[in-house]
Amino acid sequence: MIVVVSDLHLGYKESDTAAFTSFVSDYVSKELCGEDHFVLLGDIFDFWRRRNIEPLLEHQGVLTEILGLDAKVWYVVGNHDYYMLKIRERFPEYYVFDLRKNLRLADGGNRFFFTHGYELDVLANYEPLTIENYEKICESLCRAENILGKIMSRLWGLRKKLGKPPEKRKSWRKLDIDKLEEFACSNVRNIFLGMRNDEKLVFGHTHRPFIREDTANTGSWVRSPQRYNTFIEIKNGKMKLKKW
Repeated sequence: MIVVVSDLHLGYKESDTAAFTSFVSDYVSKELCGEDHFVLLGDIFDFWRRRNIEPLLEHQGVLTEILGLDAKVWYVVGNHDYYMLKIRERFPEYYVFDLRKNLRLADGGNRFFFTHGYELDVLANYEPLTIENYEKICESLCRAENILGKIMSRLWGLRKKLGKPPEKRKSWRKLDIDKLEEFACSNVRNIFLGMRNDEKLVFGHTHRPFIREDTANTGSWVRSPQRYNTFIEIKNGKMKLKKW
């Protein structure tokens, strides 16, 4: 079995830390063992809004429990915790997480491709900005500390909003997410993500959970008017969207 979560944004005031802690203690630790997989699909910690060490210190309890799971734990970085890759570079022989930009796993005869989703966002909405340049921006924001990271995060959204015609500004983010999801659910994704034709895609980033035959979004654990505290469970090759 594979359990996938993303967009916890631990360290951010709207992150539902209590719910996630109970989820790990009462579900993940009891349901997963041995050959099972627990996938942390990016934006687990929010380094844009906080100094890197602060979210980790504040959540060392649940972090310790995750690292002690009797299952394989994978960490796929997102845009808000991209700096984790830089930290790992200092320790090439060993690192506490199996850290990467994307992940391939199989379950029940089906193949799955896991990525946070910021690549989809860049390709669908930020052109001519390249993924490589976006990653450099993300790395910088992860090191911008409390105030600057928060300001830059807001300015990034403001720039996008003001760049649209007035009649579209009210729903600018929804339009961006719609375009991203259309791209994510198309076969064109295989060309830009390097996916195989028989792989199913699981991603996060948008905080908008959904599931289709070969595509799923994990949602988030950030309090909002939308559905939150969601995750993807893969069992016997079948994906299910669940809420804690």
